[in-house]
Order: sequence, then structure tokens, then C-alpha cells
Amino acid sequence: MRHHTPLLTLILAGLAATGARAHSQANVTEGPATTIYVDSEKGSDSNQAMSAAGTPLAGTSLTGGSLAGASLAPLQTLQAAINVAKTNSLNKVATRIVVNPGTYRESMNIVGNSDPTAAPLTIEAATTGAVTVSGSDVLNGWQREAAHPTIYEHSWQYNFGTCALPTGWPTGFSSISRRTEMIFVNHKSLTQVLSFASLHAGTFFVNETGNLMHIYPPAGTNMSTALVEIAVRPQILSVNGRSNVVLRGLILQHARSCMNHSGAVVTSSTNVLIDHVQAVWNNWGGILISSSKNVTMQYSTASYNGGVGILGDRIVGGVFNSNKSNYNNWRGAQAGFYNWGMGGTKLMLSRNITVENHHSYGNHAQGLWFDTDNKNITITNASLSNNYLSSLQLEANEGPIVLKNSHLCDSGMGVTVLNNEKLTIENSTFYNNGGTGVLYEAEIFIAGRAGGHRIWDWQTGESYDLFTKGTILTGNTFEDSRSGQNVFGTYLSGSDWYDFANTLVASGNRWYNPATSSAFRLPSNKFVTFTAWKSAVGTDYSSHWVATASPAAACAVAAQ
Repeated sequence: MRHHTPLLTLILAGLAATGARAHSQANVTEGPATTIYVDSEKGSDSNQAMSAAGTPLAGTSLTGGSLAGASLAPLQTLQAAINVAKTNSLNKVATRIVVNPGTYRESMNIVGNSDPTAAPLTIEAATTGAVTVSGSDVLNGWQREAAHPTIYEHSWQYNFGTCALPTGWPTGFSSISRRTEMIFVNHKSLTQVLSFASLHAGTFFVNETGNLMHIYPPAGTNMSTALVEIAVRPQILSVNGRSNVVLRGLILQHARSCMNHSGAVVTSSTNVLIDHVQAVWNNWGGILISSSKNVTMQYSTASYNGGVGILGDRIVGGVFNSNKSNYNNWRGAQAGFYNWGMGGTKLMLSRNITVENHHSYGNHAQGLWFDTDNKNITITNASLSNNYLSSLQLEANEGPIVLKNSHLCDSGMGVTVLNNEKLTIENSTFYNNGGTGVLYEAEIFIAGRAGGHRIWDWQTGESYDLFTKGTILTGNTFEDSRSGQNVFGTYLSGSDWYDFANTLVASGNRWYNPATSSAFRLPSNKFVTFTAWKSAVGTDYSSHWVATASPAAACAVAAQ
């Protein structure tokens, strides 16, 4: 009979580990500040001199959620306002850039200066959701092809070619995932094809040899009046080496970013607030936050991006609250490229992160993914559903990681745990995951590299051999809805399975499969009953094999 560390001791240890951490977040004092207005139609960048520090252009007030007031001398471009703000910062004057409604077809470049406590910079839409910063330009003058009257063509000056394949990434998939062209007709995305013969309604083909672009618009489109937007800029936002930055109410779209690159990037920055921002319909990544500290992203959306919605790397202190990352990796899916496409939200090598009230739905990969060298992670009230691969993937992390009060449903798998230590899952629902024929089929799947996964702590340089062990499961529901699904699965064996099973602490869970009582998949592909499961792991004796009251209702998709 195995020896267990007492459940209370492990729970208290987990609570101590999680409760002791203070997850830092952005704390920017936004006012008082010099206010600069930007207006794409009425502004002029020749007004830049009038926007100098200490020369307020107009007062502002909040009215019905919008910023009222009009600048006496608005600028026309965002970058011109950002340039003035940098000068202000050098003079230790905070700047608030208020952007009037419209589409701004430009790239924003915000760089730091020698002052690590730079005066705050706020860039916000006068009306939330009414300001679009776009990587696309309008292309007029389309001509109908004589031999194919449903197809239109235009001369094409941009031969972007295919993106370089990132080092270490797999090969052998269709080159469509390495293209960056995007076309939108009346705000509707067209699908790219790789030959003229493949054109059909709602698609486009770029003929680089002939310097022509061909589109087959959706039925009923009047091309003489249609708005046709062509993605041309690879990046539309860069924040680099800056502190005390607020981005609010903006839409960031149509960046033709290459594979493993993002349209909006925040790097080497501190104290950054991303609030009510939408990063949508970018060719690969929506928003990347890298090598930054004290970051808050809230009430924001990163959806319909060709690769990943939100990507984080080396974040120290972050709060992700009430965000959505839905329907991402459409570009990867065109090539059957799923697992590396990253999907909804992926965080790597990060410390002291809280994810709460997060929603990832319909991604053509994982919903939420913590990959490699993540420490002190809390995920609360997440809704992760209808993702092609795992709703949640936890891979090669030291932990502790806590998942609680969340719903993981209707995906290729519920949660996949690979060489992840000190994981606590509590009061969460896993329903109708698996049975899709994609990889493994389980509400919770325990896996990992045989003999451990060696990683190096990026902060200390210390190396670890990580195993899937120290898992706590308490108060959860693991319920299948049909045949072909399993409540638990693993391919671990030998000492790797022993490490998991001998350190597992489970209690108060509910397990159920309506089609079979042997829904626990153990080593050597052995399927066993709930009774045999408890015997195999030596815990979970206070749990039950019982159907719950309509867990599907709790998995309902949130409004977009």
C-alpha cells in the first residue's frame, strides 16, 4: 500500500504557495496630463507644434462612456501624437492621446527613453470600439476578367512570398500557412487559395509571376462600390522599452504578420495596461507581450487571428481579466497545422500570472496553453470550449498552477497535462471532451516525456527534470456525454506513472460516462472501472461515479 502525504497537508501547502504570491498588475496614474486629439479626417500633423507639453488643446469630460470635446488643433496621425508624447515624457509630462472615431491606416511605434519612470502615456479611443488601427489599405479599380466574368483582377505590386519557417518548427505542411496576403471585401474576409483554378466565391489568388491579384467575391457583391482592403503592413503596434502605458478602446486589425509574429507587440516594458482593446483578423498573432513586467490585459478580445490570439513570453507579474480569444489559427488550419498554431492564448516562461474570467472558444488548436517554465499561475472562472485540441494544455511547468471554478467543454480534450508539477484542479467542470478522433480522448489526460522533461529556468539558469506529479483533484466533475470518450487517460508507464499515481491526491470528484463504466484509460491501454481506478491510484475514495445535473448548461458559449 502506498504512502500518502496527508490531504490536508498538501492542500495547505498549495494554498500557502498560491496565497503568498502577489500577482503584480499595471498601476498607471493617468492624470493630470496634457491632452492631444487625433482625427483622421479633420486633423493635420502640421498642428504638431501646438501640441507641445504644457499647451493643453482642450478639456475633456466623460459622457456616456465616450470622451467628449474636440481638439482646437487635432493631429491627423497617431504616430505624430506619439512623437509629441515622447517629447513630453522627456520633460516628465504625462500625455493623454484621445483618438476620434475613424480608421487609421498606419503603424504605431512607441519607444522608451532613458527614464525608467517615464511619465504616463495613454492612447484611447474617444468612443470605445470606434477607432480602428489597420494594417490594410484600400485598393480601388478592380476589373472584371473577360474570360471569367465572376472573377476580378488588379495589378499587384506587393510580392510578399512565403514567410521563413521558425527554427525548430515542423515541416511538410502546405505553404498556405506561410503566406501573409489578406483581402477583405465589405469587411468580410476572403479565403486565400494557391491556384487560379481553385478560385470560387469568397476566395482570392495572388499571381506573383504575373503581378496580378484575382478575387472571386461573394455572390451579390457590387465591386464598383465595394470596400476592398488589402493587408500590407506586417505590424501595427510596437511598444518597446516603455513604462506606464495605457492602450484603451482600440481595434487593431489586418496586420500581415508572418508565422510566429504578431500584429501588436509589447516588449521589454513595465506597467502596461491593455483595456478594452480588440486584436482581430491579423494574419498570425493578435497580441504578443514579451519580456515585460506588471502587465494587465482586461476586457479585451484577440479573435479571428490566423495563428494565436494572445501570446505571452517572459512576463513577470500579469493579470489577464475578462478577455476573449476565440476562433484563432484559421491560417494554420488551412494547412492542417494545429498543435504549433497555438490557438487562443499561450503563455510561456512567465511568473506570477492570474487569468480570470477568461473565454477561449472555437480555436483551431488549444484554447489556453501554458508552455514551459511557468511558475505561480492561477486560472479562475475560465470558460474554454469547442477547441480543436485541448481546452487547456499545461506543459513542462514547475508550478504551482491552480485551476478552479472553470468549465472545459466540447473540445478534443479537456486538459492535457505533460510533465507539469504541483497542479491543483478544484471545483471545475470537464464535459463532453474527446471522441473527436484527434490525438487522445479524455476529460483529463496525463502525459509527458518518458524519464522527465529537462528545462532551464530563464531567470536563474537552473535546470530541472520535470515530471507529472504533485497533482490535486478536488470537487471536480469529469463527465463524458457519449461513447468514444474517456473520463481519464494516460500513456505514462513505469516510474513516470508511479510518480503521478503515488503523489496524486483526489477527493470529492464526480466521474461519469453514460456509455461504459470502464472509462478510465490506464497504462498499457487498460480500461478500468471507477473502483479499479481508486485502487490503481490509492486515492479518490470520497469521490463518486454519478451523472451530474446538466453540466452542458454551464458550458454555454458567451456572447461574442
